[in-house]
Amino acid sequence: MRTYGELFRIPDFRSLLTASAVQIAATMASGLALSTLVYAATGSPLLAALALFGSSFAQVVGATTLLSAADRLPPRTALVAVALLFAVGTLSLAAP
Repeated sequence: MRTYGELFRIPDFRSLLTASAVQIAATMASGLALSTLVYAATGSPLLAALALFGSSFAQVVGATTLLSAADRLPPRTALVAVALLFAVGTLSLAAP
């Protein structure tokens, strides 16, 4: 069993962890900003909560429906594709 210190010395793991941490931080920041705008415009806590956690819900739905693709796609290709889809989704939220 490897320790976390040994794992962080591997460049591939370090870059994967960094990319994942940045992606999670961006998701939370964009969700918080969007939910603040939705609440200011509508005054509805329900719509603000849906805006805040909508991206997390989409990840759960996507994971359950697209899990079989993990067996057919190469790992690096799948990671890059998911990151690009995430970037496109985040940009589409920021556009309006």
